[in-house]
This record gives sequence, C-alpha cells and structure tokens, in this order.
Amino acid sequence: MNKLENPIPQIVEAVAKAEDVEPVTLEPPLAEVVDPDAVETLVEDSTASDLKIRFEYRGHDILVDDSGRVQVD
Repeated sequence: MNKLENPIPQIVEAVAKAEDVEPVTLEPPLAEVVDPDAVETLVEDSTASDLKIRFEYRGHDILVDDSGRVQVD
C-alpha cells in the first residue's frame, strides 16, 4: 500500500472544511493538540496494516490510518 504524504495538512484542511472556515483561523493550532512530527513518523514508519491514530480536535473525532488517510467526524 502506498503511503500518503504527511497527514497533518489534510487534517487541518478537513477540519476547516467541516467548519466552513479558513484553515489559518483554527484555534488552537493543531500542533498544540497533537505532535505533528509524531503523527507523521507513526504513519511513515508503520509496518502495521491496522494502525489507527485517533484523537479529538475542536470537537471532531480525527482518525488517521496506516496509509495516512484522514477521516474527520
């Protein structure tokens, strides 16, 4: 399975879209909620086919899978 690019920009874009706001207006910044480098490293270095990173940001349930795909609920 091909890994996607760094999921952090995708998370920011998806949350902003869900809230119908500009990404730069999101407060607090995502980096204050989760370590972006850790998320990127987990996705890039994972050999597990069932890796799931889940956290809450601005009231949304964020899920990043082993390929780097992002789901915002």
